[in-house]
Amino acid sequence: MNPPQTIDFLNQPAPERLRKEIQNICDSYSHSWDLLSELTQNAVDAIALHRKQFGDNVKKHKIDITVNCSDRSVEVLDSGIGFSFDKFSYLLAPHGTDKVPTDPVIGQKGVGLKYTIFISNFYNIATCSPNGLIEGTISNACSWRRGHGARLPVFTTIKSEKNDNSAASTFTRILVKDVERMYDESEDLFSQPIQILQLLLRTKTAIGYLKKCFGKDQGLDIIVNLTLITTDGKTQTEIVKPFYLLPEELIASNRYIDLDDFKEQAATLDDAQKGRKLQGKCLRKVGSVVRANKNINYYCFFGSRNLWADISSINHLSSTNSNGEVTNFYEGGIYSASRGMPTGIRLEAPRTGNFSYWPAFYIILEDDSIIFDLGRKAIPSRTVGLLREIAKGLFNEFAPFFAYVSSDPPAVTMAAVQQHERSKFFSDLELLPDLKQPNINYLKHPDSQEAAVVALFHELVGAKVLQGYFTLKTGYKMTYDLWGKYAIDKMKIGQNCRRFANQNNQVELPLVIEFKYRGEDILIDFESDRKYFTDIDMIVCWDFDEVAFSKQRVTTEILPKEEVLFFGSNYRFVWPGAYNLGSASDKPVLVLRRFLEDLQRT
Repeated sequence: MNPPQTIDFLNQPAPERLRKEIQNICDSYSHSWDLLSELTQNAVDAIALHRKQFGDNVKKHKIDITVNCSDRSVEVLDSGIGFSFDKFSYLLAPHGTDKVPTDPVIGQKGVGLKYTIFISNFYNIATCSPNGLIEGTISNACSWRRGHGARLPVFTTIKSEKNDNSAASTFTRILVKDVERMYDESEDLFSQPIQILQLLLRTKTAIGYLKKCFGKDQGLDIIVNLTLITTDGKTQTEIVKPFYLLPEELIASNRYIDLDDFKEQAATLDDAQKGRKLQGKCLRKVGSVVRANKNINYYCFFGSRNLWADISSINHLSSTNSNGEVTNFYEGGIYSASRGMPTGIRLEAPRTGNFSYWPAFYIILEDDSIIFDLGRKAIPSRTVGLLREIAKGLFNEFAPFFAYVSSDPPAVTMAAVQQHERSKFFSDLELLPDLKQPNINYLKHPDSQEAAVVALFHELVGAKVLQGYFTLKTGYKMTYDLWGKYAIDKMKIGQNCRRFANQNNQVELPLVIEFKYRGEDILIDFESDRKYFTDIDMIVCWDFDEVAFSKQRVTTEILPKEEVLFFGSNYRFVWPGAYNLGSASDKPVLVLRRFLEDLQRT
């Protein structure tokens, strides 16, 4: 008899077993928007973890999303915690995750990132965490998953540095390109206009944050930018509101009534008065219930079938497939959510009397205890039964008033709803500090936006307050913000720089400028190699945080007047010798806040 032997059947999975596991993960997803959902969920989680570790005041968080239809790519850049340097390979592996139940996050199973890798043939990630910086690519992962080639996909590093990074410099940028084609054109993510992409982000992903809708907190406090590049190269950019797109945002604000408020009024009204009160109106109810020792938040909106079709039509939220069939992307139903994120899972309506009224309802039920299957296609049947029972109770609460809601309120565009917000925004702008610069038409201090710094710079140039700057080309889609030339009389610059003048006593130089609202944001660009230090001639910013630079061992100095080459520059940032930058280690900076304050004092 042979002696007993041990067989290590778990430690070294065969390539074919890995392929099957990856295939099962990818097959568990079934929606064209799952790619957006997983990438944005990870971005929102990364920002939540950054706030947990470093607090709310380190930096203004943002997520930039770019959908390029030409190369079927999605890029998501977030300002979150980054991938841990020590755990990076583990996090890329199937089911690898460092999220724990006590974290303020949504992700649980460690499969979403893997799904995004293996539905594309080019995957690039650059991530800066507090303990390191990594950038690299994975190629042909989708082809391998589909059985083309035996070699396992590998991560090839472009840059890998284990070091201490400041909380202000962390980020993750993921570019997924050559995404697999799996859907009819009417559903395909890369065939959608920007309006539908916004809708998907606000109703199917973590960007559509729901806690605010239930009145539980103030929302994500994240700036979200969406850019769409169409197949013909046209670019559209929109700011996406980081909370769920509710029906009430798409009708006039005076066209819906809170159900509980109406019940109080209805006690003193006859049927004719009730009818007049609800004519052309919708009913809404927001609240929570406790079922099975769980707190379930709910949002319920009663309109009509025609209302959803009108909303989709007016806001260009519908599409037509090759058979001429129209799909409305915004429609009634019972939708589930968990931990502030819409799941995209729609529940079947329970059997009730007046069953024909169900399509008129828009119900969202949030259960933070939901445990998903892979791919978030379904939730446990017991939970489904519980949520359907709550929906049935809400349906019955609205039922006495069905007959009185006899016509639809007019649907409006998202732009029309924003008119009120527009007025409020102007009121808020009036509260910003005045620039008090008589030579220009820019009236207020820039408010956190790089674009405001660009506009202010050009106004100062146009008014001859800043001299010597000539623009050849600008644009956010270029590597650098401004390409131009610098031409100025040598007597208008610092004495030590006049040696650069030509025989006509003019200094003439090519010029590359990088704009930032906060000067310290340049650190992220340099550390991630998105910008190359030696290519930039000058940085223009509104202000900067000296502490953020000191954490990276970068010195900030007031620029002596005799060393001013670029008119108006008033500081310089000096990178340490360890960067081996030579004479390029000094970078002149024009801090506009200081420049304008000095002007007012003269």
